[in-house]
Amino acid sequence: MVHHLETLTSGRLSGHLPVVWIVATFLVLFFAFSAVYTLESGTVGVLSTFGKYDPKERQPGLHLKLPFIQSVHVFDVRLHTVNYRSTEDEADQSGVINMPAIQVLDNKNLPISVELTIQYTPHQDQAAEILTRYGANYFEKLINPIVRDVVRDVIGKYQAEKIAADRTAIANEIRADLGEKFHDLPFQFHDVAMRNIVLPSIVLKKIEEVQLAKQEEQRLEMVEKQAEKNQKIKTIEANTRLIEVTTQAKAEAERQRIEADAKAYQILKEAEAVANANQLIANSITDKLIQYKSIEKWNGTYPATLMQGEGRGFLLQLPQVR
Repeated sequence: MVHHLETLTSGRLSGHLPVVWIVATFLVLFFAFSAVYTLESGTVGVLSTFGKYDPKERQPGLHLKLPFIQSVHVFDVRLHTVNYRSTEDEADQSGVINMPAIQVLDNKNLPISVELTIQYTPHQDQAAEILTRYGANYFEKLINPIVRDVVRDVIGKYQAEKIAADRTAIANEIRADLGEKFHDLPFQFHDVAMRNIVLPSIVLKKIEEVQLAKQEEQRLEMVEKQAEKNQKIKTIEANTRLIEVTTQAKAEAERQRIEADAKAYQILKEAEAVANANQLIANSITDKLIQYKSIEKWNGTYPATLMQGEGRGFLLQLPQVR
């Protein structure tokens, strides 16, 4: 009887032995896989033991933990980009967060919508501190409020009409203020980029009117400058014609003067020649020549006149001989 019971018990144990081994093997493998975890590049691990974070971050690679006792939080320490824009919300991607545009008021309490992008990086050696102080949703608790407050404070100093013209100054001021805010935080602030500033319709209309007025003023200024230019051209042309006419008149007067001088010179020379000729003739006339010429020309007729006296003398009318 006893032998029969021993045989029966031994047979039952032998039949359940493979199941025990399978369960034991499964438990061992389960605990083994649960104790091993890996971290990718760009992330660090923060180990939690019964809910308390270990201050030492685990670097990328293979690590061990105590199953059911410890858990690991994978913390992304790569560059984070936050887009504030007016378009419909899009699903966040790895390292990219999409948020609605920031609604602010200018110094006259006019509503303005600001679209911008910021970039920051968590300090990987302070991941445990970030989770301890702010939790996994640290962006919503810390960074997002800071960004919105800085943008509201900066934009609130400006008038809506001048925001577009002062866009560069506004971006620089926001960048400086965010850099100062991030200085004492476990994050590295990189940059901010202004994407768009949506102004109220009343402001846009006023800006448009101002732009149109400026364009009209510029157009009138250009017309005035063109008119001045045309007037200068006309003045130059008139002066040129006057110079040409004056030059021609001077040239004609000079020509006439030269001709008159030449004619006067010619007359003078002719008179001098005649005078010289007469002088030569006068010098060549002598009493004997006169007597000779008188005798030569005498036709036998008694002379009717007789010249008396020296010098000028006088003519004496003689009676005719019959």
